[in-house]
Order: sequence, then structure tokens, then C-alpha cells
Amino acid sequence: MEEMINLELGKDFLDRFTKVCEFLRIEPNLDVMVFECGSLVEFHEITGMPYHTGGVYHEGVIYTQPLDVLRRKNSLEETILHELLHHVLEMYFDLPRWMEEGVVLAVLGVKPEEVFGYHRDCLLRLIGKVRYEEIPDLVDRYRRSSVERR
Repeated sequence: MEEMINLELGKDFLDRFTKVCEFLRIEPNLDVMVFECGSLVEFHEITGMPYHTGGVYHEGVIYTQPLDVLRRKNSLEETILHELLHHVLEMYFDLPRWMEEGVVLAVLGVKPEEVFGYHRDCLLRLIGKVRYEEIPDLVDRYRRSSVERR
């Protein structure tokens, strides 16, 4: 947890993360490494993602744009929280990729008009399938058999 505090995240960050995990009936897990890219060019070279994407989660590592860039865009906390949710979802569930992205966006309260492209498609597909309060039951159908329900 100290590493997260070193990122200068707000006091309510861990509370938000914990509440979302509780909603999804999973244990919060911060056992992840954050790799800060030195530049936007390096971020794009490592992740292959466009510059409007602030971070990417892959196998226990969150790759971010330079933290100063995310702070200037006022998106550091949202980026880390978004990627941490990918981390815990992948620990507990075998969700289709589109569903995982849609769940992350939905539980963070993102509206379809706030995102575009792939993210918007995933969110619209998810909210076309279930109401917000049904998300925990939906993802539970994809729970890994080796993981207990909270």
C-alpha cells in the first residue's frame, strides 16, 4: 500500500477501490507493479496504445504515461483505479475482454458520452445486457473455480 501512497493518490482512493471490490464481491488486491514510462513516445512503443489512453494493465504490471502528464490531465487517480480494477477482475474472473472493460467503466460511473471507440462499444454492450445492480451476478458467472466468493 505504501507504493500507492507514493503515487500521491487522494485519501479516498483506497476507499473507492475497496467499495468497488465489495460491490463485485472480491477481495481488494494491490499486489501490482506500476511502471511509469519516461515519455509518451515510450508509453506508445511499449503498449501500442494511443496517447488518450493513460495506462494499460498486463500480467501484474500497470504501465502508465509519465505521472506528471497524468497529473496535468487530472487523470492519475482514475487511470490507476481503472487499471487496478483490471488487475482484480483478471485475478477472480475469466471475463471476455469486452465485458471486463465494460465492467470497469460501468463500476467507475463512466457514461457512454464520456468515452469513445472501443471503450464506448464495451460500455454500451454491457449496459445493453444488464442493469448496474446486476453486474456482480453477471461477473460471478465467470468466476474462476479456484477462487472463493466473498
